[in-house]
Amino acid sequence: MKHLFSKKNKNTGRLIQSCLVFALALVAQLSFSCYANAQTASIKLTYTESNNRHKILTATVKTKVDDSDQLVKGVSVHFYHKSIQPDQLLGSAVSNEKGEAVLVIPAKKLSLDTGYTFIGAIEQDKKFANVQEMLKVGEADLVMTLKTEDSTHQVVITMQGTNNKGKLAPAAEVEVNLYVQRLFGLLPLPDNPETTDENGAITVDFPTDLPGDAAGNLIIVAKVEENDRYGNLEFRRKINWGVPLLVDPRLHARELWSSRANAPIYLIVLVNTILICIWGVIAYIVYEVFLIKKIGKQGSR
Repeated sequence: MKHLFSKKNKNTGRLIQSCLVFALALVAQLSFSCYANAQTASIKLTYTESNNRHKILTATVKTKVDDSDQLVKGVSVHFYHKSIQPDQLLGSAVSNEKGEAVLVIPAKKLSLDTGYTFIGAIEQDKKFANVQEMLKVGEADLVMTLKTEDSTHQVVITMQGTNNKGKLAPAAEVEVNLYVQRLFGLLPLPDNPETTDENGAITVDFPTDLPGDAAGNLIIVAKVEENDRYGNLEFRRKINWGVPLLVDPRLHARELWSSRANAPIYLIVLVNTILICIWGVIAYIVYEVFLIKKIGKQGSR
């Protein structure tokens, strides 16, 4: 009897062992199949610093479709500092319809340094294979000063970057673009970017005929764009150097040429009466159709 139980236990153990081996083989096959079918994606990593406060990382995710690049939405990108380690994770973001995953780096996770090494990575994604991109940028300081001399408005830009000793020093020969914020975009002040001198500064005369809001306020924007060493830097200032916007009171009168909200009362009444009549006729026709159908059913009985 004891021998029978021992033989039965051995058979059960072998059966369990065979099931485990089969399950492991199935999992390995599925994992290999998923990896083999995973698409290849690419990441373009860019760095932007706004007003010397906000550090922003943007990862643009693309994939090849019919030999052309296509932006990818809904992919999670992990951002790291220095190396891909859990303690170096800055945060994660999901790509939008433009294929951009944007992360505003928390200040507590990134201490001030002379330079930074950022890594954007797609990891363990169901659709795309693992991929990573590295970006190195130096710490920089972009400052905008606005001043008026002899009724002439001037914009002064001062640029500093890290030197070979790891300290901030004037950054010469850096291209800076100046813009004014408009309703649908940025209006360039000079047609071509200005280049900083040996003191890391540029001075641009501001035009006096640009329209502003009702108080004459404008937003002036200075940008260092796609610099190989510093990435993208941006500085914005608001000031009342524009021509105050004068609103014509006649635009608020109820005239034929006024906006829709200020249309004449008689025109509003006329249009709404016509619409009510049209919809009333349609409703009457529908009612008559149902009535004819009902009479037809009663006659068939």
